[in-house]
Amino acid sequence: MMFKKVTILAVVLCMVFAMAGCGSKPAENSTETPKEDTSAQGEKPKLSGELTVWSWDVAAKALQEAAVNFNKIYPDVKITVEDLGTDQVYDKMTTGLVANVGLPDVVTIEGERVASFAGKFPEGFVDLTDAIKTDDFLPVKISECKSNGKLVAFPWDAGPAAVYYRTDLFEKAGIKAEDIKTWDDFIAAGKVMNEKVGVKMVPLAASRNANLFGMILNQLGSYFFDAEGNTTLNTDAAIKAMSIIQKMYDEGITYDNTDWDGLVSATQSGKIATVPSAVWWAGTLMDEVPDLSGKWAVMRLPKVGNEGVQAAVYGGSNVMIPAATQNREAAVEFVKFAMTDMNTQITAFTKYGLFPSYIPTYDDPAFDQEVEYFGGQKIWKFFAEVAKEIPELYYTEDFPEVYSRVIDAQAKVTLKHAEVKATLDALQKDITNMLGK
Repeated sequence: MMFKKVTILAVVLCMVFAMAGCGSKPAENSTETPKEDTSAQGEKPKLSGELTVWSWDVAAKALQEAAVNFNKIYPDVKITVEDLGTDQVYDKMTTGLVANVGLPDVVTIEGERVASFAGKFPEGFVDLTDAIKTDDFLPVKISECKSNGKLVAFPWDAGPAAVYYRTDLFEKAGIKAEDIKTWDDFIAAGKVMNEKVGVKMVPLAASRNANLFGMILNQLGSYFFDAEGNTTLNTDAAIKAMSIIQKMYDEGITYDNTDWDGLVSATQSGKIATVPSAVWWAGTLMDEVPDLSGKWAVMRLPKVGNEGVQAAVYGGSNVMIPAATQNREAAVEFVKFAMTDMNTQITAFTKYGLFPSYIPTYDDPAFDQEVEYFGGQKIWKFFAEVAKEIPELYYTEDFPEVYSRVIDAQAKVTLKHAEVKATLDALQKDITNMLGK
């Protein structure tokens, strides 16, 4: 799911950075000696052997470039990157982990899937706790990579979220983005937008996904589970987040986009004034609706009253090393290099649209570019600041099943007008009975 969207962002990023040499910079990175290798300290180990990497789409391409750079330091390590697609990676990983054969040395895994694989196969992955300097990565990504108290994945691309909004529609409705401080303000502005312009404020596929609910919950420093894996879906935070979703729906400011294509179509046709989403949505806008250049901007997520922060995460991936690898030392060194070498990370961002979770990259000039499509707003710098404020959140191996039940609960409080607290109390009881916690 994530990399379909990132592909679009990758294409337009090269357009954005063209004046700064985006078209040539990645090629230089793949042939010149990399800058200081930040992935290793002191004397480098002597490495040799072969590594097989499983990934998909632009992530696979970025890892291939990482391999080229890595080989300038470790020429005796042969790295083969296989672009398999997400479904095939997950199917082959599950089969391989059950049989403990046929596994790669390195694999890309989406953020929400890390805990699922590590929980079902607790001995299946290399413990990377000592290999990761946690202060150099976004806290939300570190929490995403934890399982049973260990770091079982290396953080990679992040999905800091914000609200994209149509500046021309806001002006037509007399709405000022700076006046929207809270979600209540957002809903009030949505009513004005609906009345004066006849445009819905926000997409909400109430019976199909709970992404916005999850973002608001994340803003409050909560999520579906706590750090110990306990279900937390009827907390005060969850009730407040779901109440906001219900109020949006009841006030008639939402547009049912049905699916991803419906969201893009509604954006193209001007049926929605805002889209709360992640950094990768910028690429979709620039690619799918180029005629609206200069009519979009980005603002922080509104606060929940006076609580929480104006930051959340939506999407992203990480890298894991199966414990069955026959070349563990080389695998760890390669992953550490790929995720922390500045040249490699900046190329992954500017050429492939993979927004890094490695904090030192945010000081690179690439993040200070004005983006014409967004009226010259420095959106990459904006998202870098948002990213650093995202609260931690935790997944478990049961996340997919729990997520589907959260969607059902959301549908009840919106489409059937069910009482929020009673619905979430029932959801909490249902899940704790199923999971035991």
